[in-house]
Amino acid sequence: METFTAQFQGVTFVNNKPMAAIINAHATEVLKIRKVVCTNPQTVAATGVVNQLDLRMYTTTPTFTTTVAGTLVEHDSTNTPPTTATYQSAASISGGVLAGSIARVFWSSDEPAVSVATADELQNYVPLNTIYEWQPHSDVQPLTIRNGQCLILFNVTVGTPAGNMDVYITFTKE
Repeated sequence: METFTAQFQGVTFVNNKPMAAIINAHATEVLKIRKVVCTNPQTVAATGVVNQLDLRMYTTTPTFTTTVAGTLVEHDSTNTPPTTATYQSAASISGGVLAGSIARVFWSSDEPAVSVATADELQNYVPLNTIYEWQPHSDVQPLTIRNGQCLILFNVTVGTPAGNMDVYITFTKE
């Protein structure tokens, strides 16, 4: 088992946008999601809104438009990255078969002001910035992405989103 983190930094909020996605196109490699964490990197004032984010599993991969690649980081320098996995955000998606939403959270996209620590800034603190975390127990399976499947952190917000976020998805290749 090898561990990796896919990083998506400075992803701009847009209505109905896949903020981060991991797509597995390998016939035998299986990717198991261990943790999904978000942070708000805003350093200048932004008039943000509350965004609805859904963590979605797709049993067939949708079509992505205007993609931006994420960065893959190996947890051990001897790890071999998944052969045909893709890590990306995109402007929009179409098609695919949605298996369902694993989690739904609400995320404030204005700049954090830790000195005043209002409720919307608390989302930057561990564990409040964790969208999903696998509980290591023999009766609980991690989210599993097989050939032709994908996991997407999707911004459902309807309105005038502003700002950006960082997303980190930790997974193992088995």
